[in-house]
Amino acid sequence: MKSKLFTLILLLASLTCSAQIAGTWHGKLQVTSVYSLSLVLHITEEGNQLSATLDSPDQGATGITVDKVEYNTTSKQLTFESSAIGARYQGILKNDTIQGVFAQGGMPRRLDLSRGEVKKEEVVLPYNSQEVSIPSGDVMLSGTLTSPKEGGKSTALLLIAGSGPNNRDEQIGPHKPLYDIADYLTKEGYTVLRYDKRGIGKSTGSFSASLLSDLQADAVAAAQFLRSYSKFERVGIIGHSEGGLIAQMIAAETPQVTDFIILLAAPGTTGIETVVYQNAVIMAHLIEPSVTEQFRQVTQETFSQLAYKEQDRTQDSLLMRSYFDKVLPLVKEDQREQTKEMVYSDHYLTSMLNALTPYFKGFLRTTPKKYLRQITCPILAINGSMDMQVEADANLSVIKTFATESKEITVLKVEGLNHLFLPSKTGLPQEYFQLKPGFSPEVLHAISDWLLK
Repeated sequence: MKSKLFTLILLLASLTCSAQIAGTWHGKLQVTSVYSLSLVLHITEEGNQLSATLDSPDQGATGITVDKVEYNTTSKQLTFESSAIGARYQGILKNDTIQGVFAQGGMPRRLDLSRGEVKKEEVVLPYNSQEVSIPSGDVMLSGTLTSPKEGGKSTALLLIAGSGPNNRDEQIGPHKPLYDIADYLTKEGYTVLRYDKRGIGKSTGSFSASLLSDLQADAVAAAQFLRSYSKFERVGIIGHSEGGLIAQMIAAETPQVTDFIILLAAPGTTGIETVVYQNAVIMAHLIEPSVTEQFRQVTQETFSQLAYKEQDRTQDSLLMRSYFDKVLPLVKEDQREQTKEMVYSDHYLTSMLNALTPYFKGFLRTTPKKYLRQITCPILAINGSMDMQVEADANLSVIKTFATESKEITVLKVEGLNHLFLPSKTGLPQEYFQLKPGFSPEVLHAISDWLLK
């Protein structure tokens, strides 16, 4: 009898300890000195089994699969793993806090989890902000429309994000360029619309299956949405990076929906030329300076072939392997073996092939010159001198040279700013997460001054 009673007490103790870990937990992962990421862990218990999912609210990701979750009731140690994001966590429960380490990509970082949901801070805006739905074919775009509480100008502005699965703020780590632009211009008296790309955030549809033409159609629908408000005498488009390319396409092919365009770090060179420049920047520390031009030529030849090839994974794989064969002899000798191991690895090659989507090949084929020649509305084009994704001088030159039918064209290069219009030492994308969030006041003032002309 005593033995059965003791067994029952142990069982109850075990169940009680497991119940302690079940529920929702949240914490802040300090990615860099200026960037922290909110994570939410949901642990459920069914029978004697634990399961879990992970959310990353700042990235708009929910229900991330957790493959393995274990809790030791004696040591109070929690362990979970997620192959979906290549992450592992190990921590100890102390009162209502799990103190532990989160490791992803071989980078361990402290992550303490507290019980309960993330508490959202209420932000009181000095202007109106409302959720809107915008139909675009069989897709429903979700956006934010901000406007002054009183008065306001008769000009409305549409913001278009750059390449990638961007939300309405164009969030890149701690940076929210479109939020910052909308916030500033709304305070200046303008009505501003920004939206989640199709398949992202609250918008329906599929981003991964979209083409550049689909994103153009969505932007046209958003511009027409603003046009439906009779109080606006002018509607203009502000496009960042690829969003600037889409703005050019719209101004050329559907000029009735926009009265002017503002191009922020927008490409004027071809898609192939843009990719060649970006690859040259990325590989600069690996390539011998004396063969840089040869590297550019090999890269241009390869991506020119890829741009006009049908989707064929086998052929793309052969072409990429041939590209690596040509590039490796150009790599600095002390870096060559390590680079060879990386580019010929199955993981790297698979990543490259996955990136060669119809959408990407469509971008490679773009020729902004043909759109610029057709644009008749006013254009403001701004680039930062430290932009390592869209080179300032080359692209501003093309825009100014070929937009000959534009009623007015203004180009501006701002010294020391990167692709996100932040002060930068290198301009390289890997530096983005080290920089404090914000958007260049000089550029914002330049936009405001130009709009008043």
